[in-house]
Amino acid sequence: FRAGLSREDALKCITLYSAEHLGVENRLGSIEEGKDADMVLWNGDPLDYRSEVLVTIINGEVVYKKEDR
Repeated sequence: FRAGLSREDALKCITLYSAEHLGVENRLGSIEEGKDADMVLWNGDPLDYRSEVLVTIINGEVVYKKEDR
């Protein structure tokens, strides 16, 4: 991928590793039963700067939805 990171590690850096660094991996960082229902849905690859956020969900509630254009 880039900067010596594999694609898998790059994705973990923006999910699980970030949660571990902050000490909240028991609640965030992966999709598992019992964890907070927080997630971001993209229109493409989240590692591609051209991708856009379509929906952001926090605690199971949609807090952002890109308007259809």
